[in-house]
Amino acid sequence: MQKQQTQKWVNLGFLVAAVLVFLFANQILSALWGVTRLPLGEDWPVEPAQILAFLIAAGLALWARRYQTANGFFNEVVVELSKVTWPERKETVSSAGVVIVLVAVATAILFVMDQLWRVAMKGVLSF
Repeated sequence: MQKQQTQKWVNLGFLVAAVLVFLFANQILSALWGVTRLPLGEDWPVEPAQILAFLIAAGLALWARRYQTANGFFNEVVVELSKVTWPERKETVSSAGVVIVLVAVATAILFVMDQLWRVAMKGVLSF
């Protein structure tokens, strides 16, 4: 992949991460704001917690974008992911079917063992 194309994916990743950090920080800061009972500006269009969360998210995203080591690492990750060969739909469906069957078998075995253990414990405890 070209460097410019990989950088677009890295920037998109930073944007998604910034949105997630904003949502998380907004929840935490709103809770802290409510617990500490700090005053809210009644005439403000947004809450102070949202402003702080946005500043934190934007600051982290800009820092990560400008930090050469992190940026280079994520560019290499995108290049390596472009080399991955993904399984076909048929192979994925058959693998999922095998997993479902094996989980059902394990569930049945554990259920039988649990019932046997229950009967044994009832017998032991009845003496």
